[in-house]
This record gives sequence, structure tokens and C-alpha cells, in this order.
Amino acid sequence: MKYYKLSMDMERKNDIICHYEKKHNIPQNAFQVGKMYCGWDNKFSFYYDKQEGSIPTDYLANDKGWFVVSNKLKDLLESMNTDIQYLPIRIAEKSSDEELAGYYIANIVRVVDALCLEKSKYFTTEMAGIGTIYTVSKFGIYADKTENSDIFKLANRQEIPIFVSENFMKAINNNSITGISLKEISVV
Repeated sequence: MKYYKLSMDMERKNDIICHYEKKHNIPQNAFQVGKMYCGWDNKFSFYYDKQEGSIPTDYLANDKGWFVVSNKLKDLLESMNTDIQYLPIRIAEKSSDEELAGYYIANIVRVVDALCLEKSKYFTTEMAGIGTIYTVSKFGIYADKTENSDIFKLANRQEIPIFVSENFMKAINNNSITGISLKEISVV
């Protein structure tokens, strides 16, 4: 099976870009470490400026780097082999306060120990009290260690990138999901 690194589709024009206005104190990496988030109060809001972009996508760009998904993409993700916590958010146009309904932070909590350093490009840094840190620019994974997951993150301080299977790639193409770009990675 093929696997891909998921990222924002940067080729599109006039897409909505959401901005955080510091009304809630949520750490930047809260939804990037592969752990459940406790204490969600459903009051978080993102804002966008229609002059900057007015087209909603299924994976919505935002200045926090979070995986913000539409109802359509959420439904698709729920049919996949993964573990994801969905947190409803409010998205509104900055000047009119008109709401863009049906969006969630998709907090991916499936973390697998599948990084293959032999197929990756990386450099190491030694950190006192932590050990070796791998900074990876090109990922390779062991397919047999993915637990047949369709959406996952990697263990060992590599939790920020999102990885997806060929099944996911086919599903987003078949369902015309917008806002996502996929780059194939090496698989052993």
C-alpha cells in the first residue's frame, strides 16, 4: 500500500484562511501531539476576512496549523481506520460575523511507531535530558507498523505531520474533497 504526507493545498486561489484572535488560551501544539484534548468548552472561534478569501474548503487553512475539517470531510474520516477526536468550532467572517457552519478541529490521536530512518532524510540533534531529536525533511515508514491505519501521526517526536493511506487518497478523490495536497512517501 502507498502512503502520503498530508498538507494544505497551496495551489488554490481565494480560499478562506482562518485567524485566531487570542480569546482562548489553547497551546499551539494542543492538536498536534496525538493526545486527546480535555476541557473543550465549544467556545473557540476562528475568523476570516472575505477580502482575503471567500471560498470554504473541506480542509480549512488556519494560522494555528490545526487540521480543521468540514462536515463532509469529517464524515469521510469517520469511515476510515483511525482514531480522531472532533471538536466543534465557530468560524465567522470578520466584518459581518456571518457564520460558516459545520467545521471541526480533527485531533488525530492515532500515533504509530513506524518511522523508517533508512528511507528518511533527516539530521539529529542531541538534547540534554531528552536524547536524540530527529528533524526529518523526507519521510519513510514501515508499512507493517502502521496498524493498517488510514490516518495517523508518527511517534518519537514526529507527531506534527499527518500521514494517510492510499485508501484515504482514493476516498478524497472520489468525494471531491478540497483543500488537501498529498505527497507520496517511501514505504518499506
